[in-house]
Amino acid sequence: MSTGHLGGAARYGLPGLMAGLVLAWWCGGHGPTARAQGMAPASESNGTIAFTSPANGSSSQMLYLIDTRSQAFAVYRVEPGNPKGTGTVKLEAARQYRYDLKLSEFNNQPPEVSSIEAMVKSMAK
Repeated sequence: MSTGHLGGAARYGLPGLMAGLVLAWWCGGHGPTARAQGMAPASESNGTIAFTSPANGSSSQMLYLIDTRSQAFAVYRVEPGNPKGTGTVKLEAARQYRYDLKLSEFNNQPPEVSSIEAMVKSMAK
């Protein structure tokens, strides 16, 4: 990895992470810190989880906020702007996932869940 890439990640990742932590803290208290595989440290507070990741092919960061109580999430793109920190935040997506979790499968590659279930049941006999 080049040192320029690491400098950009530190320069632009930190503001996104801080924004997520501030939003999580503002939503109600200080929570424990967890680490998602391959992602920036996550922060959980009062049912809200916040973490960031680099956006593919750009200097921007993605900020993810997940509200486990209302089963909803939002994804923001944080553009760094100039070195003085005057960037932008754009809402990319928001969704309530409560009903998504009630599906047994959707838009998956084969083998389907029903095929695996049938295979396991036939092997048990």
